[in-house]
Amino acid sequence: MRLNPERSKILAIAVLASLSGGQSLAAEMSVSAGFEEIIVTAQRREERLQDVPISVAVQSAEQLENAVITNLRDITLLTPGLTVTGTGANIQPVIRGVQSQQTDPGNDPNVSVYLDGVYQANQISNNFELADVRQIEVLKGPQGTLFGRNATGGAIRVFTLGPEFETTGKLSLEYGRFNDITAKGYLTGPLSGDTLAGSISVFYEDRDGYHKELLSGQDDYGGLESKTARGKLLFKPNDDSSFLLTLAYMDRHDGDSTTYGARNGNSIGRLFGATLIGDEPFEFVTNRDAFADSTVFSASLKADFKLGGGTLTSVTAYNDTDVLYTQDADFSDADLLYYALNESQEDFSEELTYTTPQFDRWSGTLGAFYYHGDGAYDPLEVRGSFFTVDVQTRQVTNAYAAFGEVNFNLTDKFSLVAGLRYSYEEKEASGLFAAPGTKPDLPKLGDESWNSLTPRVSLQYRADSDDNYYVTYSEGFKSGGFNIALASPDPFDQESVKAFEVGVKTSPQRQVSANLAAFAYRYTDIQVQTIVDNFNVTANAASADIYGIDGDLTARLTDNFKLTLGASYLDAKFDKYPDAVVLVPIGGPDCRCGNTNVTIDASGNKMPKAPDWTASLVADYSAELSIGLLELSASLFSTDSFYWDTNQRVKEDPYTTVAARASWQPLDSNIKVSIWGRNLTDEDYTKTSFILEGGDGVTYAMPRSYGIGVEYNF
Repeated sequence: MRLNPERSKILAIAVLASLSGGQSLAAEMSVSAGFEEIIVTAQRREERLQDVPISVAVQSAEQLENAVITNLRDITLLTPGLTVTGTGANIQPVIRGVQSQQTDPGNDPNVSVYLDGVYQANQISNNFELADVRQIEVLKGPQGTLFGRNATGGAIRVFTLGPEFETTGKLSLEYGRFNDITAKGYLTGPLSGDTLAGSISVFYEDRDGYHKELLSGQDDYGGLESKTARGKLLFKPNDDSSFLLTLAYMDRHDGDSTTYGARNGNSIGRLFGATLIGDEPFEFVTNRDAFADSTVFSASLKADFKLGGGTLTSVTAYNDTDVLYTQDADFSDADLLYYALNESQEDFSEELTYTTPQFDRWSGTLGAFYYHGDGAYDPLEVRGSFFTVDVQTRQVTNAYAAFGEVNFNLTDKFSLVAGLRYSYEEKEASGLFAAPGTKPDLPKLGDESWNSLTPRVSLQYRADSDDNYYVTYSEGFKSGGFNIALASPDPFDQESVKAFEVGVKTSPQRQVSANLAAFAYRYTDIQVQTIVDNFNVTANAASADIYGIDGDLTARLTDNFKLTLGASYLDAKFDKYPDAVVLVPIGGPDCRCGNTNVTIDASGNKMPKAPDWTASLVADYSAELSIGLLELSASLFSTDSFYWDTNQRVKEDPYTTVAARASWQPLDSNIKVSIWGRNLTDEDYTKTSFILEGGDGVTYAMPRSYGIGVEYNF
């Protein structure tokens, strides 16, 4: 791994300063008792957050509610170093600059998403509401050992509420701006003594759109209708085994993620006599409907067995996703280019892990993983005034892995973690350009396989104060794939990340606690996507050096008042990218007449979607008064500017948003009422961007919104 010596010195000095500052702080701050420990499973076993030598950001259900966060996209607002963006309805997380822009079925993102321990491959199905979430863990940096499949950037692990042997439940109803109606329910309890318990959760949201479609004049275009139901059965026949069955169904109509206007008015429609171009925030033009409909059915069975003092866990899972995703791609009324993407994907996975108990000085984890994915465009329709083309393609993936990790206590204060994962993946692509409306047999385009060994080594020191200091080296691997949108027989290759991280996690018992890390990455054979002839094309085209610092500080100012400051500084640039294929405006920037491909040297350019800095500040206050429990919270998020493209042409300006929530629960009552607001600064900022030959597409996040809610717990 090649690192810039001067940058390495700067990072080391910054971290040592933070560590020494933490020790002096320890001498000045009193240690308070009774603070709740945060438990995570970032190393495949339940551990205190401060004992894990990995940078992990954790958000509880209460923290998400207080920050008025309701979907996976918005966890950006609470997580330093994470940016959740996308193309259309596709979710594409970015952690510390490591990202993927691919959207074809079977070409997964390089920040893995897990829902209740199950790998979620499809990017559109990951665009979900946080209906019954218990906790979210964001693991930063390559997770090459324990969560190694396509996790060069990190992993996002979402855990939902499960069955309990005590009857409890919650019902809530909210109403907000844009006629936003949200209803949620959760119920759990015993079904047969202390051996069988069940839970069920339901979620429904219906909201008007906030975009203006210029051709029809409709000013509430878009909107959202989302339905989720999740049922779980827990069977515990004895103290040594348990079985958890989960069935879930999601149906989502998203009319906001495909309402693309033309950023700065750049649309190819200008060359073809367009009279309407959506060039203002929240304005767009479409000649046909624009929406993303997705239906997801999932089933999983988690089985735990106590064997030899340890625990053997099996997770068997199946996901079935169907998507119809449409959008106007010339951003004008000229009807030149329109996409209708019929996607389907079926996934099956099986994972076995065995975690040992603590044997004197060591403990360990062994595991094996299998994944089968079958994703297809059935078809991808490209329509316009002069042509209609159907692309019918399919990509089948088989992935295998074996992994292990050992945690060894060298002394009472020093411990060593060492792990290794072997990954093997094979993909086969088939497909062709077909006549519209036909269903031909799909010829084989090609097949390819990739393999990799990815290690992790961590050295950790635990001080008498319960502060923990660590240094970690890890690697990540993401397999290659095929450009099935182009029905191309030529695969692109795998990418990899080598990462150093040094960090500190102070005791949560402190009045002021810290979770800080500095990191340096070497990112090679980066899979970069561009648009050529209106189709996605991915190639291994670049390498990058990434440096940064991120983390959070929590100050418990009183028993009732807490402040949390999160921040990230990032220097993410392409080191070598001499033949970058990019899109530039036809006829120069003043024409704003669509884009064309050119080749440039992008070496030294900033990586897309990687702001130099982001910051968040969360304030929480609660007090038991004579009238009941009062809870107040406010959260601020601010980001520096960043670019959406490799060419540093399409820029997002800095912006700051504020959310707030206030709730009141009367004494001796199970009812809580609340008021809330999101984006109270009413910032116009981009939710997703789509840069192609038709122009520079942009769709905006929701403007200022507010509402009221009532909740009943029993």
